[in-house]
Amino acid sequence: MMKTTLTCALTLALLAGCAPSHTVSGRAAPADDHTARNSLDWPGSYEGTLPCADCPGIRTRLTLAQDGRYERQTQYLDREPQPETVTGTFSWESDGSTIRLDASGDSQRYFVGENQVTMLYRDGTRPTGPLAPHYILRRAQ
Repeated sequence: MMKTTLTCALTLALLAGCAPSHTVSGRAAPADDHTARNSLDWPGSYEGTLPCADCPGIRTRLTLAQDGRYERQTQYLDREPQPETVTGTFSWESDGSTIRLDASGDSQRYFVGENQVTMLYRDGTRPTGPLAPHYILRRAQ
């Protein structure tokens, strides 16, 4: 009986020691504390052509910097010969996976994923339906 109890206790200790450990800002964090902000290599440029109601699309390039700055270039296809560039700062929402551009960027929100960002609707929800894939900006090469 004592050997069984000791074996079980040692097995539990061994399994607990093998569990993955995560740290955020130097403190131990549970596995579900991982967010895009602290888990992904998100700084960089993202490109795509967003849907437009009365034009072929809006060519968009969003560049995010580690220090919280952004640059967004937009060009309405068939209307503008050159892209319009807006710069400013962005902040992370409390979910740790969504950013919000400042007033210069119309407070637009984006969901940050692996190698892509998704432009969100004004109410913060993700696009759905057949046009949903067109709201995704993919990491530029």
